[in-house]
Amino acid sequence: MSGDESGPPAARPRVAQRPHVVIISDDADLREFLGQGLLFAGFWTSAIASGIQAIEVFRLRGFDLIVIDAHIGGLPAVEIVRRLRGRGRDGRDREPVTRVPILVVDPPAGGSERDRLIEAGADEMLVPPLDVVDVAARLMTVVAEWREANPDHPWADAPAPQARGPLGDSGD
Repeated sequence: MSGDESGPPAARPRVAQRPHVVIISDDADLREFLGQGLLFAGFWTSAIASGIQAIEVFRLRGFDLIVIDAHIGGLPAVEIVRRLRGRGRDGRDREPVTRVPILVVDPPAGGSERDRLIEAGADEMLVPPLDVVDVAARLMTVVAEWREANPDHPWADAPAPQARGPLGDSGD
């Protein structure tokens, strides 16, 4: 994992904590933009610069939400999603590495690549221009939906993340 991580240590129990978002991108500016904005909005954030590294990290440690850059170099985003979801290229499914929501940032405008990402197991697309307030709001909605659908998940009964400062209520 890269050094731009903030959040709880791996061994710390995550019940009743903020959801932990991992950002998978080889674009340092995107990792920083989303990481800092989402941290400020009430999420734990971690950043991983390669898809292969992300898959290995997921085998050792879970996260609550995944945000993947569609334009990541090396292993393509659709292949990262496919492997995390346990979907083989041969059409045979395997045990998924994770079932948590996967959101893809900046998918190609054409329908076929988006269709491939959805077929591989992506849950949503985040289309530029990105506004961290909008991204945080969308992730908060995904958190609420996921908690409702998965009441046994470790953070199902945790308080929802609350935006602070300029991203939230400006009445403070």
